[in-house]
Amino acid sequence: MKKILLISFLMLQWSIYAQDNPKWNVGIEYSFDDLSLDNGQNNDYLVTQGNINGYGIEFDKNNYTIGLTTQYFLNKKVSLSSGILYSNKDFTGTFNCATCDFFESFPETIKQRFIVIPLSIDYNFKLGNLKPILKAGFNNNIETDNDLKEQSKGYFLEAFFGILMNYEIIDNWHIGVGYNYQTSLTELYKTDEYNLRTNSFYLQINYRIK
Repeated sequence: MKKILLISFLMLQWSIYAQDNPKWNVGIEYSFDDLSLDNGQNNDYLVTQGNINGYGIEFDKNNYTIGLTTQYFLNKKVSLSSGILYSNKDFTGTFNCATCDFFESFPETIKQRFIVIPLSIDYNFKLGNLKPILKAGFNNNIETDNDLKEQSKGYFLEAFFGILMNYEIIDNWHIGVGYNYQTSLTELYKTDEYNLRTNSFYLQINYRIK
């Protein structure tokens, strides 16, 4: 009987502690992504054939990222975040054949689609209902569709850092706006140093699980 009472007491303590100190956030996220290339040139150009033939690039498409996110609290200040997201990184490309005697090309939409798996470490502040979060980590970009598939490696890695401003609207529900700066660490294309840079402005809604 004493053992049963002791176990019941410990379970009650654990339940109260878990409610007071929830470990997980889950949420949804949508971002608007502004893309650019850093290739050491004055123009955005992607080599896809030989050393010179390729596409002049204009990032004029409505690129975005959307998906599910999770956050696990190691303590009140430090947490780990991940998720699974879908991202398009399309651009307008005009093919240039510098080695051809005569070649005429017209602008076309080049589709690039990815599953993105982020992993970051976060530092959490609390200012009343306002909860700023500093974030730094990596994005694993796994290609699902690419009009230049033959030239693509199918994967590239990005580093990112940013800030998220969360506001508690009701108990355990938060809405936030944030900014991430992303820079590629590996190349997507076999024939070029595809140094992609991204400025992401995003909205996130999350729920603290008790």
